[in-house]
Amino acid sequence: MASEKPTMILKSRSDLGDEEIASLTDAEAWKLIYSIRTTKAKDSRLHVCFTGFGTSKKEELTNLAHDNRFKVVASVTQKLDYLVGGENAGPKKIEKAESQGVQFLREEQFVNLVETGEVPSAT
Repeated sequence: MASEKPTMILKSRSDLGDEEIASLTDAEAWKLIYSIRTTKAKDSRLHVCFTGFGTSKKEELTNLAHDNRFKVVASVTQKLDYLVGGENAGPKKIEKAESQGVQFLREEQFVNLVETGEVPSAT
């Protein structure tokens, strides 16, 4: 019979009944505990990064994105869907994003995307 600690863990993390848990040795119980994997739900939100904006404008756009279920990230990654650039957007960041197939949007295009759900055509 499994000792108290692995029994408590299995009761909380598995669908095994009391009799099934009681029939396990400590070694079997711990092996089962270590085999149980908790999987994170895949984040299916669109990823957006803002660059070249002042602090208050970036905060405003970030809030708009969060309110509309976008995931705001700080840098260009392979998971990025949109890079939204202001007047001071760096050309290297834009180039990196476009080389990875990320669509570059201006502020107005992003706001339109949020309001209408229409994806702007590539420019």
